[in-house]
Amino acid sequence: MSAISIRLTLLGFAAGLVSPLALPLLPSIGWLLILSGGALLLGRPSRKLWPASAFFLAFSLSCFQHHALLQARLDPALDGQRRIIEGVVAGLPEQTELGWRFRLTSVHQDNAEPLPDLRVHWFAGEPVMPGELWRFDVRLRQAAGMSNPGGFDYERWLYAEGIGGLASVRHGERLDIQQMQLLHRLRYALGQQLAMVLQAADRDTRVLALISGDRNQLTADDWKVLQATGTSHLMVISGLHVGMLAAAVFALLVLAGRAGILPRSWPRLWLAVPPVLLTAAFYAALAGFAVPTRRALLMLALLLLARVLYRRPDPWVAWLGALLLVVLLEPAAPLRAGFWLSFMAVAVLLFGMGGRLAIRGVWWRWLRPQWLVFVGLWPWLVFWAMPGSVHAPLVNMLAIPWVSLLVVPLALSGSLLYLLVGISAPLEFAALLLEWLFQLLGYLASPEPHLLPFPGWLAWCIALLGTLMLLGPLVRLMLLPGILCLLPLVWPYQPRPSEGQLWVTVLDVGQGLSVLLQTRQYALLYDAGARLPSGFDIGEAVVYPALRQLGVDRLDLLLISHADNDHAGGAPALRQRLPIGKVLAGESERLPEALRAQPCVPGEHWYWNRVRFEVVHAEGMPAPANERSCVLRVLAGEQAVLLAGDIGVRTEYRMLGKTLAADVLLAPHHGSRSSSSYAFIRAVAPHWVVFSAGRYNSYNHPHPTVVERYRELGVQPVYTARSGALRWVLGTEAAEPRMEWQWRQRAARFWHLPMPPAERPQEQNPVLE
Repeated sequence: MSAISIRLTLLGFAAGLVSPLALPLLPSIGWLLILSGGALLLGRPSRKLWPASAFFLAFSLSCFQHHALLQARLDPALDGQRRIIEGVVAGLPEQTELGWRFRLTSVHQDNAEPLPDLRVHWFAGEPVMPGELWRFDVRLRQAAGMSNPGGFDYERWLYAEGIGGLASVRHGERLDIQQMQLLHRLRYALGQQLAMVLQAADRDTRVLALISGDRNQLTADDWKVLQATGTSHLMVISGLHVGMLAAAVFALLVLAGRAGILPRSWPRLWLAVPPVLLTAAFYAALAGFAVPTRRALLMLALLLLARVLYRRPDPWVAWLGALLLVVLLEPAAPLRAGFWLSFMAVAVLLFGMGGRLAIRGVWWRWLRPQWLVFVGLWPWLVFWAMPGSVHAPLVNMLAIPWVSLLVVPLALSGSLLYLLVGISAPLEFAALLLEWLFQLLGYLASPEPHLLPFPGWLAWCIALLGTLMLLGPLVRLMLLPGILCLLPLVWPYQPRPSEGQLWVTVLDVGQGLSVLLQTRQYALLYDAGARLPSGFDIGEAVVYPALRQLGVDRLDLLLISHADNDHAGGAPALRQRLPIGKVLAGESERLPEALRAQPCVPGEHWYWNRVRFEVVHAEGMPAPANERSCVLRVLAGEQAVLLAGDIGVRTEYRMLGKTLAADVLLAPHHGSRSSSSYAFIRAVAPHWVVFSAGRYNSYNHPHPTVVERYRELGVQPVYTARSGALRWVLGTEAAEPRMEWQWRQRAARFWHLPMPPAERPQEQNPVLE
């Protein structure tokens, strides 16, 4: 076969392995068997059909693997059940503000029935170590998460990690410390010993992220700085570091041979390959064999194998071979951003630098890779909703050699010297160099990077084509078309309501509330979700990405119903990231001063694009906190939505003399039993009622009697837990508003859990995450 045929066949196989991940449902086993047989027959007549045959064969194989992975997840019958389980702690446990979070493997119930790997949170629990065998009293949960436009897909991440369920610990007992996973124990022990040395020398322990792959050494603020400067790839054991270590080991062997320490003929390539690969593999193992390190290790092995066999290695074949091996061993790996960023970074370097290094000077060799990675990865950063940094290429020109040529060699050699002879000076100096770098990055990290919304598949593919034009050898001819193709990433088309129309988007924020109201020119956000005790800020992690994805780069008004955390906790994070024209609130005196909130005034109203906004109710002191909620009614044409905050029956009765009629009602107090009276429901007379409540929340929201009350009066209940984010279009000529989409249904993929029955609403328990 020619080189082109090999590349095309491998490319077809790779595309077949990855393509099932775009499906909402997997084909049945029977259809896959038929497809596999057809794929084998397709390739027999001619080698020209081998790429197509490889695609369908790989597609079938991948679907078979995913069927097996889905079967290995937690049995739905165990969802919400309390069980006694035993399992071995895996990986590096993470200490949180609430306790410990870790992965549990080799899990089985007390009746010896096996369970999948679990992601466990132990509130205020004992310290756990890798390899320990524990017995836990837990509450089991299915691997579920929130579902919003532009948001982090927690269910996708759990599936990619091979985690089949969640568990919260009530009580734990250590059974055995002998069942140790050597690698994890080694990583943990190495990290603990080196951390003590650095702390004794009053040095920062962030350098351990480059030695043992312990990401827990970096705080949330550290990651924000790294994202803002485009240097996140440097602060893990990356493929670049694995490759440089392999090159360093080979260079040391060459020097030792020339110095006479080794036999004169050393190093023959076939003798040098084993120690080089073993060293690289050990270093990759310290990172837990993350995707970038696996990619680097496999490409290195394939290239060295080709050289040992006295063949000229084809870097593209090595790249495709590494990709195939990674996906074959771990079918869900492409669901991680790191998979694509790692492989695409190498691909753009091969495409933009291949065969042309020798004809250019040193500056071109050094500056061009920064340009290639910056432009080439831009579409992929947008695809994964990751912030980009305009000055990333300039920062990386300093940061890459600083970390790769100074910090990493000093850290590794210093660790080895300390472990062998107790000399810690090189390790401490490496930590100091990294501290200096973080100080510089902190200075360069302002302002925060801009989060660009995904522009849609057609515009994204056009932008990807534009990057190829800018990175290819014909860049001088294709410069202008390439730049034009990238414009959809910078200014993506965002649809807007027509004049007189209102879009109502209820976000899925767990136990809390956040509703976006959009007219043709204006945007209002009613509540901003919670900031959880664990430090997870829903305003930052859920609401802000959703607003950006929905085309909102400025809020004309932020209205906080009242000061309870589940409504106002995310507001400060939004204030930092978005321009906000004005803030109104119930209980404005309880909100942070930085919000500059003004109190709601009953009867206050205004018009935006022929849509009427009115504050129906607002109370001052000494009313209870929930009863001081600012109630908003918005009228678009003959259709209306009523946002009731956390009011109870008392306030509902006081409002009965006002105009409350609405087609869509946000259930007062998340469907609490102390709200939603018969009289109030009749006065509003909605077509839909939306319950925004937390999965397995401890308040039993919405209460079954309240749900039944709405059903009795002919109102259709909708749950953000079941549907994810929801959107209605008001102000149309139709008799009632149109529900445009339910996000969990619109963005469905086969790894997402089936929507729970409407009669049993479920959402995420904030204690777990």
